[in-house]
Amino acid sequence: MPNGGSDCCGNCLHNRAVQEGEHPNWAARENRAQCTLRHLDITNPFWTYCGNWDDGHRSGTVPTEPAGWVYSRSLYEGYQRIPWHGDIEPIVSVPCVCAACDRATDEGIVFEHGGAVLGFCTNRHYVDWWKTQHDDPSSPPDTSPPPRSSMTRAPKW
Repeated sequence: MPNGGSDCCGNCLHNRAVQEGEHPNWAARENRAQCTLRHLDITNPFWTYCGNWDDGHRSGTVPTEPAGWVYSRSLYEGYQRIPWHGDIEPIVSVPCVCAACDRATDEGIVFEHGGAVLGFCTNRHYVDWWKTQHDDPSSPPDTSPPPRSSMTRAPKW
């Protein structure tokens, strides 16, 4: 199992595969986990997280309404989790051109937005853009290091 923490969807009772008594095969893309609380397909259950995680050992009442954002693993710039864009999962470690600085990278973050694919070269560029789309005081802090090369212009958004 990947070392993404035990508080992941792969170990959560809200995951249909866990409810049915079997953990999802995270290496096989066709065997997807599904969050029964949020009604989401989870493509990387051992690297996806949210505030509703429950392994059956929590004390008190288990929430029945989604709380907060869904998070996934990020680019490796020190261990960090990045938020999904609503129900849209960011895909990491793929080639892209950054929407913030036009930098091409082989290890970026991409996702579909408004019929187009947006890409970002660093966790920070993604989270900075994400904050322009989600006005939430509990949004993730800017803990990512700045991009490897400094931006020479303002972001396009």
